[in-house]
Amino acid sequence: SMTIEGPCLFTASILPVRERLVLRDGSKAKLPLQVRVGYFRHPAFGHCLIDTGYGAPLQRTGLHLTLYNALLKPTVLSAEPISNGLAPLGLRKDDIQTVILTHFHADHIGGLSALPGTRIQTSRQAWDAVKRRSKTGNALAGVFTRLLPEDLESRLEFFDAAATVQAPLGLGPAWDISGDGSLLVVDLPGHHDGHVGLCFPKRAQPLLYATDVQWLMRAVLEDRAPGFPASLTEHDPRASAESVTRVRGFAARGGEVVLCHDPARHPLDLSAGMPS
Repeated sequence: SMTIEGPCLFTASILPVRERLVLRDGSKAKLPLQVRVGYFRHPAFGHCLIDTGYGAPLQRTGLHLTLYNALLKPTVLSAEPISNGLAPLGLRKDDIQTVILTHFHADHIGGLSALPGTRIQTSRQAWDAVKRRSKTGNALAGVFTRLLPEDLESRLEFFDAAATVQAPLGLGPAWDISGDGSLLVVDLPGHHDGHVGLCFPKRAQPLLYATDVQWLMRAVLEDRAPGFPASLTEHDPRASAESVTRVRGFAARGGEVVLCHDPARHPLDLSAGMPS
């Protein structure tokens, strides 16, 4: 039978950010935002990562990346964040066979250079946008093309080739990328070109890894998405609001939601780097 092992999540780096930047009417207290990487195993994909974190060392070359690092001050937790994150599972980065990229922001693609030869699944819309923009246009959109492997395009496979099915609990249409209904890619537009989440509908409680639909679950559940200046990072604020509404509905109907950056510990989090 086509069974999934996992998913689970590990933290590759920390972003210290004031709560009011990521939560409307939030406090001045600093939050240790996580940069999570997901892991699962599936017969169709083998050992699989959902995104790759920043990678280490975060390449400090180039003006745009230098400015980005100065602004966000990410702390990469080790020289081998992927292998270290996988260690509790008895795995290393060389065991990974497939990477699912939810979008092309630096904290999601930065670790790709540590994973040569893997299959890479992503949205055609996301990749088309990267190809369409200039290097500077990409950098302004949070995409640093120098972080991408040179052979990336030859390794890409697109979600859009899969059949479309309905995701559970009102999430709407999704791509059945595993072909057996056990792993669905859900379009969650707004945050970035082609931004998606992953739904695991066959768990006792359907799970949605909603990636960067917001930074904090409180922003989703309490309808407290931040405004300016955080809104500058949104590709399409109206689409983003619609995606948040859909995710909130999924949670209200009994779905479980995890985000990439929420500092609160989640039961699926492996221990490394998590605040206790």
